[in-house]
Amino acid sequence: MAPLRRRTPVPGHVAEGFLAAEAPALQRSFEAALRAPERAVRTPVRARLEVGHGRPGVLTLAWRNVVVGFVPPAHVPALAAQVDDAAPAALEVDGTVHRQDGLWRVWVGPVPDGGVAQAAAGLDVLPAPVDTVAGVPFHGLGGPS
Repeated sequence: MAPLRRRTPVPGHVAEGFLAAEAPALQRSFEAALRAPERAVRTPVRARLEVGHGRPGVLTLAWRNVVVGFVPPAHVPALAAQVDDAAPAALEVDGTVHRQDGLWRVWVGPVPDGGVAQAAAGLDVLPAPVDTVAGVPFHGLGGPS
């Protein structure tokens, strides 16, 4: 049996930065990837994001071995070509994990001088997961069911 090896990272190029998609659905992933002081302080955190293929036509963004976003469709062709060119190595791009409108989000690429843009309509289409206890939906205490 061959030992597990981390793939050698290859730096990717992002000409124009962008917000990763599906932040509301992936908040638990952010909580898992962030360290306790980062969660408490809630200041932007620099991130090296691994870009990989998901289902056909979808690219995932993983940070600290946790998927924290998806590449929006407009940016998929350029990054998919880089992922394919880098294979079998892992394509990595710079990013920033930050709070925006009460959610953790990922900005991919260099942060613009004017700051990170607001999320465009239609960027997040997956619903936030339902809270469960042992697989049973949990609606909280004292609230309507």
